[in-house]
Amino acid sequence: MTNYYHVLGLSEDASQEDIKAAFKRLAVKYHPDKHPNKPEMEDKFKEINRAHQVLSDEYEKARFDLKLKYRQFSQNESRPYSYQPPRPDAWKNQNRRRYASGRIDYKQNAIATAYAFGFTFLIALVVMTAVWIKQSYDDHRLQELLAERRNTYAEAQTFFEAGEYKTAFELMTSLNFFRSEEKDMKNFKSSMLDKIIAKGDIEFKSGNFNRAIELYELVQEFAPNLPFYELRQKLAEAYKETNQPERAIEILKNFLVGEYEIIASLVKIAEIQRDEMNNPEEALDHLLIAHRLAIKRYKTFYGEGYALVINEKYVPESHYYLYTNLADIYLELDDPDMAIKASDWNKYVWPDSADSYVTSANAYMIMGKRALACSEFQGAIARDWDGDSPNYCN
Repeated sequence: MTNYYHVLGLSEDASQEDIKAAFKRLAVKYHPDKHPNKPEMEDKFKEINRAHQVLSDEYEKARFDLKLKYRQFSQNESRPYSYQPPRPDAWKNQNRRRYASGRIDYKQNAIATAYAFGFTFLIALVVMTAVWIKQSYDDHRLQELLAERRNTYAEAQTFFEAGEYKTAFELMTSLNFFRSEEKDMKNFKSSMLDKIIAKGDIEFKSGNFNRAIELYELVQEFAPNLPFYELRQKLAEAYKETNQPERAIEILKNFLVGEYEIIASLVKIAEIQRDEMNNPEEALDHLLIAHRLAIKRYKTFYGEGYALVINEKYVPESHYYLYTNLADIYLELDDPDMAIKASDWNKYVWPDSADSYVTSANAYMIMGKRALACSEFQGAIARDWDGDSPNYCN
């Protein structure tokens, strides 16, 4: 058995300060970095480190001290029997007495055995008692901790029900991880974002856009790394409806970076620039980018002859709004020829589009081609357009 006090060069009544100081001194002296290619120094350093670990821990030190005292006791205890060797000249004795053989002192042996057994039992009792005390303390502390966490959970529920979502979320976040017996708490935290989004959707559908924005922004604050594409689309629309076009465009441009519904996002950006910011030129730039992406996709999926096979079943709805807005902006910017081309594409893919016929009719009117304009108005009326055509078309 290694005497860790001797390893550190200390006596057995050394204090914790003595142990700490001796360890620092010897660790510096025998550190492997100072003795490269000397494995014996590394073994010495490990022995010093082990001695410090045992003696600096009150529980381990107490166990070691008991073992050390027991060893010393065993070494100092007298042997249970004695043996007397015969004298060299005993054979010369006239009575030829044989030398006395060794005798076992059964009483002394029994006492020594009892001492050893009792000491061993005492050590085991002390160790088991210490373990039991520590386990009891740990169990008690665990129960206190679980109770504290339950109280935090109850507070979070109360705040959440009162609409104080941020406070509730911060309380649940402070709990970090959840134990196996806290599944209800884990499920509550997981459902918080979904419940807030659901409440935001209700406000959005009711036209309470400012309240919807508050709730949607909270969700983004709580989980900034999650995509939430649908939520952000609604948030952009809510910004638009509350006269915050710049913030709406910022969200939509983030979609472009993430390559999420690029064409739809470009169309919405153009609509905001035209309708909310009165900037048809920039709106046209975004629509033309979307147009080039749409043509590229048509060619990728259908080949160069895409115009012969394409129809509305295979084209996203956002493409309809792309060419509808493109025609309207061309018309607004006094380019009726391009307005007619954009409308013709819509009429080809979406034959029931009354708006596209109206746009073409207005373009022909600007060009002074009344007959063609009247023909387009008739096409719009045939598709349930309820507007009024010029008198000369009647």
